[in-house]
Amino acid sequence: MTHWLPMFGLILTVPLCAMELKLKNDLEYTRGPVTNSIQYKDDGSFDERDQRQKTGYENLTLLLITQPVHDQLDWQTRLGMRYERTRDSKREYREDGSLKKDKSRTEWQTTPIIGLGFSYDLGRQLGGFQWRLDGYHDRFIDVAYKATSLAEDAKPRAGRGRGYESRLRLQAEYMTPVSSLFFQPRLELKHEYFSQWYDSARGRQEAAEQELQYEAGLWLSWIPPLDGWEVTFGPTWQREDKAEREPETSHWAWEDEERWQGLIKLEYEAPMPGFEFEFKLERDLNGPDKDKMKYEAGLSYEF
Repeated sequence: MTHWLPMFGLILTVPLCAMELKLKNDLEYTRGPVTNSIQYKDDGSFDERDQRQKTGYENLTLLLITQPVHDQLDWQTRLGMRYERTRDSKREYREDGSLKKDKSRTEWQTTPIIGLGFSYDLGRQLGGFQWRLDGYHDRFIDVAYKATSLAEDAKPRAGRGRGYESRLRLQAEYMTPVSSLFFQPRLELKHEYFSQWYDSARGRQEAAEQELQYEAGLWLSWIPPLDGWEVTFGPTWQREDKAEREPETSHWAWEDEERWQGLIKLEYEAPMPGFEFEFKLERDLNGPDKDKMKYEAGLSYEF
């Protein structure tokens, strides 16, 4: 509870009449491709075939408290909770196709969030309009890990840790010869970190993890002849630099992944201010998780 007191004090110092409150809930489903890899012994003979697939659900609820500073700059307080459930199906097969080991399990991660953000309107720049820079820094104050639905050879999991996430995004809008069609370039940088934590179920220290993610999107936005609706589509380039640091070392072991994604997003904003709906579909077009699908639905309400 002591982690929340400084933020509550900050909120109480802001004039209530100047606040803009938004309650936002995002639900995400991810289905990864089924991967198969064959392991060989030192003499070159067949050892085992590994088959793996991950599917996951994520629910993020945020209360966003926005404080306008002037016409161009807003500050934001962020309070929320993120629930993640991942079904990790991992099986090993012998050469004749019979099951050798089943290490499948369901992993859970619960993350309380407390953070600060900003949004800065840059106005017209480089021939475009609605240039905007926004970002946030969220602290993960008490991350809870566990595993359930353990298969016969699966390892248990239980523990708590800490972490943070920072994100910075630059985006704009450009007019096109079609009055209802707009070009939307965007750049984004995200850094996520999770500390080392003690797995009490296995009696061992787990590695610290971090990830740097770079994104560049070249999207088109279409305003159909329906009040409140907007459709966005286009490609996104993404690069992820991931790293782990084992408890016994101070060195990070890095690996990187690069991919192109296809995006389709449908948005609806009610005529009366307050309610917004969003549905987003993403697909990995190449890279290590080619054909991975992500479905996301979001609801928000301003009051």
